[in-house]
Amino acid sequence: MSSSDVIVTDIDTGVSASLQDVSAKLQAALSNPDTVSDLALQDMLGSAIKFYAKKAEMGMASPFPPRGGDLSVTDVMITVTDMLHALNVQMFELSMWQAMTGNCVAPQHRAKAAE
Repeated sequence: MSSSDVIVTDIDTGVSASLQDVSAKLQAALSNPDTVSDLALQDMLGSAIKFYAKKAEMGMASPFPPRGGDLSVTDVMITVTDMLHALNVQMFELSMWQAMTGNCVAPQHRAKAAE
């Protein structure tokens, strides 16, 4: 077995099932957003972002979300803007970081980086 082979364990399946449950509960809460505290949502989102970044650094080949998901451009822009503001990062800095590191979520860029 090579180091790139994926081993699925009961823990993996449990975590995946829990994430699917959280996702379904958040979808259900869209009709009444006040049912989820801001702090709980921020904690969950922060952990999800750290985990996503780790998987992307390890070579996850698909961009977020696959095929656009059901997110709108506005959903993404609001979230990304708030994240950049929270860390005091300007759009110029983001584009410079992408240019200097070659990091980009576009599949064609990830494919080149993995070669």
